[in-house]
Amino acid sequence: MVRGFAGFGAAMMMTPIFSALYGPAVGVALCLLLEIAVALPLVPRVLPLVDWRRIGLLLVAAAIGVPFGNLVLTAVEPEPMRWAISAIILSAVVMLASGWRFSGRPNAATTLAAGATSGFLNGLSGMAGPPIAFYYLAGANSAAHVRANLTTYFVFVDLLALIAFTSRDLIGWSTGVQGLFLAPAVMLGGVVGERLFPLASETFYRRLALGLLVCVAIGSLLL
Repeated sequence: MVRGFAGFGAAMMMTPIFSALYGPAVGVALCLLLEIAVALPLVPRVLPLVDWRRIGLLLVAAAIGVPFGNLVLTAVEPEPMRWAISAIILSAVVMLASGWRFSGRPNAATTLAAGATSGFLNGLSGMAGPPIAFYYLAGANSAAHVRANLTTYFVFVDLLALIAFTSRDLIGWSTGVQGLFLAPAVMLGGVVGERLFPLASETFYRRLALGLLVCVAIGSLLL
């Protein structure tokens, strides 16, 4: 429901639980599969609002960041990384909540930096959302445009992460079967969230999005 409404946020709810049950590598992979499943019914209706040039630049950078995040996931102790991610997210939330916005249209350098960071976090934790959510919320786009671009971007960046996981034999048949079993539930929740979105005001949408990001920052310490 959160993903269908806000365009992001499902990973922060699923990843901690799946990682605790099956281990970080399998948990993140399962989360990525379900992130794609929940978006399938949503994407066709938001495509007219998507800025494909920006999505393309974000994905080019994300394709570079994903493998590095995936390597860190399997090679580095998670504790320092969790604290660093949490501090960065909370600092950005405070900045956005203060009313700060980008002046004008984000440039190519800013877009590439957001995409690379998002890709790295997706390969590391299955949570590509925070950098891209900040990137769009800091602009002057309407809630509908923000949600449309987030929804579409995450389908492609999750596919990139799945390719990285598959290339390192971190996704087995059992993970795929689990994903198929859980897919109907997340798809139904996504459709319900999508139906709720038109009932929200622009102010409520931005406040909810910032609230979700705070939850990501705090939750990352508990993974």
